[in-house]
Amino acid sequence: MRLMADDSSDTFRSVDRGAMSFAEGCFTGIRNSDIHGDGLPELPVREALEQLAAFSVLARWVDGAALDAP
Repeated sequence: MRLMADDSSDTFRSVDRGAMSFAEGCFTGIRNSDIHGDGLPELPVREALEQLAAFSVLARWVDGAALDAP
């Protein structure tokens, strides 16, 4: 998936790398820690909303991305 056309520019590389890093961070730091965090206390509402907002940004990017042909 690509958020913009691959024009080999620095901008493309930054956007592509940033999106990959952001997605990995969301899943590793938020989702996985919640799923595998036995005994973690429930999040305060504000923190839970912040995490939801992060996934909302990621979902918007995925929704607007173009699929690379195999």
